[in-house]
Amino acid sequence: MSTAETSASTGIVLHWLEQSRSHRILWLLEELQLPYTLKTYKRDPKTYRAEKSLKEVHPLGKSPVITDDGKVIAESIVIIDYLIHKYGGTSPLVPKTTDLEDEVKYYLAFAESTLQPNLLVLFVSNKIRQSPVPFFIRPVVTRVSDYINGSFLPDVRTQLDYLESKLKTNGTDYFVGDGLTGADIILIFPLKLAKSRAALTKDQYPLLWKWIEQMEGRDAYVRASKKVAELMV
Repeated sequence: MSTAETSASTGIVLHWLEQSRSHRILWLLEELQLPYTLKTYKRDPKTYRAEKSLKEVHPLGKSPVITDDGKVIAESIVIIDYLIHKYGGTSPLVPKTTDLEDEVKYYLAFAESTLQPNLLVLFVSNKIRQSPVPFFIRPVVTRVSDYINGSFLPDVRTQLDYLESKLKTNGTDYFVGDGLTGADIILIFPLKLAKSRAALTKDQYPLLWKWIEQMEGRDAYVRASKKVAELMV
């Protein structure tokens, strides 16, 4: 485990796990320009589980999780809402109207309860397909993977079509209003996952593809990526 102190006086600690949804919380902290302490954790190369020390922070040993002056806060939706409402102030991240706030809340729920589960099933399916098995078992494994993909990929396509249409309808580079909100923060992980699994292609989803590139190009996102890259060497 590595630790980087970004401020000696801050009470916020982000427990960042590699290849997890915690990176978007780091991005949010950078967007809000908050002082924080960053603690990084690696996954076991065989089990893909987080280091056991993460359970010392939260019994489930999952990430993201933050502590703020000793208060433990887990789950992406809760953390994003907590940080924006407590520390957002006049930041553009704070919705300007009740209607915009309700729309952000919708995307927070949609990303974690609708889009993400289907993508994780596809992720597991691909892991099954790539797993080392005896040659005579390979056809069975392939058929199982194909069946899973055939069952869940249509739903993922429908959800990506929906998000593509929302960007087109909104007419801006963001999902809600005319600036960055918690909706963009929460959606970066599942959409990058969809892109990495070839469910999201530039030809089929040009607006989503452009949106990912723009989010990754934001100064705060670049700073967040550089910080963990330095620590995880």
